[in-house]
Amino acid sequence: MHFPGFHVEAAKMLIEETAARSIGVDTLSLDFGQSTDFVTHYAWLPTGRFGIECLANLDKVPASGATIVVGAPKHRGGTGGPARIFAMT
Repeated sequence: MHFPGFHVEAAKMLIEETAARSIGVDTLSLDFGQSTDFVTHYAWLPTGRFGIECLANLDKVPASGATIVVGAPKHRGGTGGPARIFAMT
């Protein structure tokens, strides 16, 4: 598969220099499509943050000022699952 993702250095910068608790992409993974080591996942997720994949209509969300709401059911024993996500602008 061929699609972009977060470079591990970008993820590390967000961890070290911001209060970001989540990152989101409109692709299938936080890592780029041909990743075999998933280094961004392994850098980001163990810090207690989460990633959101397969987002739609990101081009309609302003660069700042929106409130993002993530509604997800509890998942027992799982590492992820579906969520309903919307932006209030």
